[in-house]
Amino acid sequence: MNVTTHPQPKASDFYSTYITKFNQVENYFAYPWGETEWERRFQELRFSEERRGMLVEAIQDSMKTVSLSTSQKESLQLLSEGAAVTITGQQTGLLTGPFYSIHKAVTAIDLAKQITAKTNKPVVPVFWMAGEDHDILEVNHFFIEKNRDVSKLSLAVEQLSTEMVADKQIDAQELRGLLSQAFHELPETAYTKELWDFLVTLSEQHGSYKEFFLQAFQHFFKNYGLVFINSSDQGMRHLGKPFTKLLIERNDQLRRAVYDAEQRLASEGFGFPIQCRIENAHLFYVKDAHRYLLEATETGFTNKELGQSWTKQQLLDEVEMNPECISHNVVTRPLMQQFLFPVHTFVGGPGEIAYWALLKDAFEVMDLKMPIVAPRYSVTVLPNSIEKKMQDFGVTVEDAWAGHLPSQMHAFIDAQKNEQVVASIREMNAWLDAKYEELQSTLHEESIKIDPLLEKNKALHKRQFTFLEHQIEDVYLQRFDTHVAAYKAIENELVPTGSLQERIYSPLAYLNKYGFGLIDELLAVPYKLDGKHYVVHMS
Repeated sequence: MNVTTHPQPKASDFYSTYITKFNQVENYFAYPWGETEWERRFQELRFSEERRGMLVEAIQDSMKTVSLSTSQKESLQLLSEGAAVTITGQQTGLLTGPFYSIHKAVTAIDLAKQITAKTNKPVVPVFWMAGEDHDILEVNHFFIEKNRDVSKLSLAVEQLSTEMVADKQIDAQELRGLLSQAFHELPETAYTKELWDFLVTLSEQHGSYKEFFLQAFQHFFKNYGLVFINSSDQGMRHLGKPFTKLLIERNDQLRRAVYDAEQRLASEGFGFPIQCRIENAHLFYVKDAHRYLLEATETGFTNKELGQSWTKQQLLDEVEMNPECISHNVVTRPLMQQFLFPVHTFVGGPGEIAYWALLKDAFEVMDLKMPIVAPRYSVTVLPNSIEKKMQDFGVTVEDAWAGHLPSQMHAFIDAQKNEQVVASIREMNAWLDAKYEELQSTLHEESIKIDPLLEKNKALHKRQFTFLEHQIEDVYLQRFDTHVAAYKAIENELVPTGSLQERIYSPLAYLNKYGFGLIDELLAVPYKLDGKHYVVHMS
């Protein structure tokens, strides 16, 4: 295994600025994201020590369906004794969702280790499973390569709803059918049977999205001290009750802080990360496991879909009796995380970091200080078979990320063509143009002006030339089909559907190729917190 680093590909304007010109956006964050701030964050981190025991109990409750490893027990012991945390999270997607879910966990684990080593203060990695999210279409699918294309395999959704995803059940038979389709496209390796048995067992014994995700990640990371929390669990909701009430009490100031920050960000050319309106309360009301977005009114809160309104005091009273009646969005979730955990560093992807830029003042409204916001490691796993194809054609990862592969493929094929064929078609086109101009000139001399008819007639002949060119192109493509297939394989590997590998594919194909040991290899990469994109060249 070899590792190379590259400038961050396909980065948004904001993320690129955040990575390479942080001083231009530093006013949106409490700390620069480099290691120089690690010690200062410890000095400024405040956390209620009396909640540590309850926090550990809540984590243990979230993980009650798995057997804690020795390293996880050590993490919980450290947390109970005063450790800080690195924290990241993701929705509980099918087959663990996009590959970057793995990279997030790797980053949290690696950064916890690095911070501990540099500061001599204990840091525990935490993964926040966003079980309260309700967008089923973001988690019910995965992608595979099929017939030289990237295909999406999805579990059926009878109807869209606002029901929280975490406890939704996965139809084991339907998932097995999708897995059969996927494995049909995967090569048979020494790891195929183990992976198949693992996934089928998970689908049969752990039927919810939350449990499938937890069991998979536990298998991957249990020996690295990573602990898990599900945001929709009862224990977490009760532990967060005082802060939920504070979010309601200070909602006016909170809304204004976030709205103003987004307006400033947009005025600087970075757009609207969450497109919030001043009325958005950044809280959901939960009824029968469904989430309903609350809007602020002059007297309190309302939801039009439910046709229900609350005064501020009424909602506070309901939270007191039933803290599970409120769920959080992308604005209030980070605030709640900081209340619940002694967060030293939050690990986020490009989209998350953009909306975190809106939260510095919101943290202050809630008497909190924003933690360090670090970019997750961005990674491409490059199989040796693909790298050999790239070498054969002189293609680089930068070529792929820049979208140059299609033009390079056609340039390669053009170079193989008989130049006389191309020249002949050009000559025929030029001859046709000249003859029509000659005819048009003669007709004008005879005062016969039928220019539109001439243009239409010429266009008919031109279309025949175009048809002929396409037929010849198809013949060449078939002749060089092996080369076309190679270019397509490179493209599908590095930029599936035009995006990065980590954003589209689940780990499925890579676990099939390299086995579960791939996770250990990814954790063994000598990462630096430098905002670079890592390419892991697999042997």
